[in-house]
Amino acid sequence: MKRIAIAISFVLISLLAISQNAVIKQVSPGQFQQLIKNPKGILLDVRTHSEYGNGHIANSGQLNYYALDFRKRLLLLPKSDPIFLYCNTGYRSQKAAEILAENGHQNVYNLEHGIMDWELKNLPVVVDPGARPDTDNKMGFSEYAKLIQSKELVFIDFYAPWCGPCRKMMPMMDSLKVEYQNRINIVKVNVDASKSLVKELKLVGVPFLAVYKSGKLLYSKNGAVSRSELTGVFLSNLAKD
Repeated sequence: MKRIAIAISFVLISLLAISQNAVIKQVSPGQFQQLIKNPKGILLDVRTHSEYGNGHIANSGQLNYYALDFRKRLLLLPKSDPIFLYCNTGYRSQKAAEILAENGHQNVYNLEHGIMDWELKNLPVVVDPGARPDTDNKMGFSEYAKLIQSKELVFIDFYAPWCGPCRKMMPMMDSLKVEYQNRINIVKVNVDASKSLVKELKLVGVPFLAVYKSGKLLYSKNGAVSRSELTGVFLSNLAKD
């Protein structure tokens, strides 16, 4: 009986996932720009107030995904209207879209790779008067180009303050910087503070990790990584010196 119950549960979960995928439409920046012209649609930015102020799509509302009452307020949106969601990379807006789909919304659109991809396509954003741009760990393209030409190993951690996986890896990154000091130059780059560099490199997601030496890319990964994987990369490349 337990096996039957588990099998039924698995089928129901699978059907729910298929249903949600049918309701949620993943769209490109160009498609999103056309869709949000619908006067009946609701355009919603689910980032923090600070992120929103430093660059958002015109006429979008703002609701912080990390707020305790986010779900409650999100579900106040009318089910009769199309909902257009975005965040920085598409992760938070996808989670918001899933909440809406689970609760009966049938017309939900997600900007698949977020406003990072939107800006990469040179589409317009609005910056609020008085917005205070993030400047921590800022890097420009010329500084980056010089950095990666170093004859020593350079490990670059592209992160964002709002990125959950980035925040989880921060203690590990800090400990690695101590462990490999004088052997590997470990550098953090804040993508929110380094938008021109992000655009030059065409980055559409964080965390993004890269190892360089003498201008050559030796390793790269888009997404979270374990300590064992990173130390393996470090040690294998140090052994070549």
